[in-house]
Amino acid sequence: MTTFKNTILPCQKCGKLIAVKVRDFENGAIQCTHSGCGHINQLTQAFYDERILLGLPSFGQLVYQQDPALRYPLRVGVNTVGHSSSCTVHTERFMHDGKCYLSRKHCTIEVLFDKWEGKLRYTLQDGAIEPESGQYKNSLNGTLLNGYLLQNGDKLDILDQGLVCLGGVDIFRLEAYFIPPSMLQTYLMSKSFEPDETQ
Repeated sequence: MTTFKNTILPCQKCGKLIAVKVRDFENGAIQCTHSGCGHINQLTQAFYDERILLGLPSFGQLVYQQDPALRYPLRVGVNTVGHSSSCTVHTERFMHDGKCYLSRKHCTIEVLFDKWEGKLRYTLQDGAIEPESGQYKNSLNGTLLNGYLLQNGDKLDILDQGLVCLGGVDIFRLEAYFIPPSMLQTYLMSKSFEPDETQ
């Protein structure tokens, strides 16, 4: 259990110091009394416990646009997408006029839990890390997100229904998983603001 004591903290808006008493911590907020400010400084932070991930039935999926019956589930963490059997998201070797434009390890989709918002976040990057060398290698034919060609090192958020085009030909639609609000509420936590004792 946290023991509170009277302290001085900078206002989260104007930066001027304000005296915070124990009862302010108990109330969870204090209003800045400096002229022209009046900002309500929150002394507690609400977040969602990451253990919620243990009970989720899904982390979203990629749907192949040319054949929507082909669905590729994602997992939390790093997902390597490509036609190599070592990929987390192992796709077929799609052929177009006798050519495959998909690299063996084409792109990386990272699924993270945003504990402040209570939702899954998806980020896309062209290429993947080669396990043998430990080096990042780009795809041969590029990765597009909603028509934008990712440049070397780009890491972009994919929103629900976002279109990921691999090699300029094969298009996948992200079906994000949304955590039910009733489930989120059971994992809502609050943490008291801890002042920096070194100031």
